[in-house]
Amino acid sequence: MSNTLGCLVLHGFAGDIRDVMPLAKTLREAGYHVECPTLEGHGLGRRQLAKSTRHDWLRSADEAYKRLAMRADPIVVIGFSMGGLLAIHVAHRHPVRLLITINSPYHYWEVRQTLRNLREDFSTHSRRYINGLVNIPLRSMLQFRRLLKETKPLLPDIRVPYVLLQSRRDDTVRPSSAEHLANSVAPEAGARIYWYDNSGHMLLHSPDRDDAIARILDAIREHGSA
Repeated sequence: MSNTLGCLVLHGFAGDIRDVMPLAKTLREAGYHVECPTLEGHGLGRRQLAKSTRHDWLRSADEAYKRLAMRADPIVVIGFSMGGLLAIHVAHRHPVRLLITINSPYHYWEVRQTLRNLREDFSTHSRRYINGLVNIPLRSMLQFRRLLKETKPLLPDIRVPYVLLQSRRDDTVRPSSAEHLANSVAPEAGARIYWYDNSGHMLLHSPDRDDAIARILDAIREHGSA
C-alpha cells in the first residue's frame, strides 16, 4: 500500500460524478489517489434510480472506501450534498483522517432562496425545478429522507477534523444546515464552516469554485500529515 494520501469523493442525490469532477480532477493533479464512484442507481435515469435504496448508496460508498484503502493511507472523505451524509457514515465506520462536506443537508429545501431565484429568472429556474421533480422518483426521495434521518444520530460520534463548505444562495439545502451539522459533531472534531456568498447549490460549478477547491486543498495539507 502506498503512503500517498487518498481522497474519497462522493457526489449528490440523483446526480453523478460530474457534480464533483472539478474537485476530483484537481485532487488527482495534486498527486493524491482519488476514488470517485457513481453511486448505485445513479447516472442511468429515473427508472434505475427508483430501483436503488439508501442501503445501495451506502454500500457504494463503503466499497469505494475499501478500494481506495488498498492503495492509499491516510484517507480523506469528501461529500457533496447527499454525498456528505454518506461521507459521515463512512467516517463513522472506517478510519478517516479528515471529513469534508459541501452543501450537505441537515434541513432540506430552502424555499426562500427558491422564490428569490424564480423572481430573478423565472424561465430558467422554473424549468430546472420542474425537471428535478420529474426526474426524481418519490420512492427515491423517501429513501433520501430516511438516510438523512439515520445520519443525524451518528453526528455526536464524529471526532475526526471536520470542514464544511456552504453556499449562502443554496436553494436545495437550507444554509443553516451547516451550522446544525457543525454543532452536532463532537467538540474534538473542531468543525469549521466556510461560507460562499455568490453560489447556489452546485458550488463546484459556481463562481466560488476555485476558492472552494483551494480551501479543500488547504484543509487536506493541514490534516493530511497530522
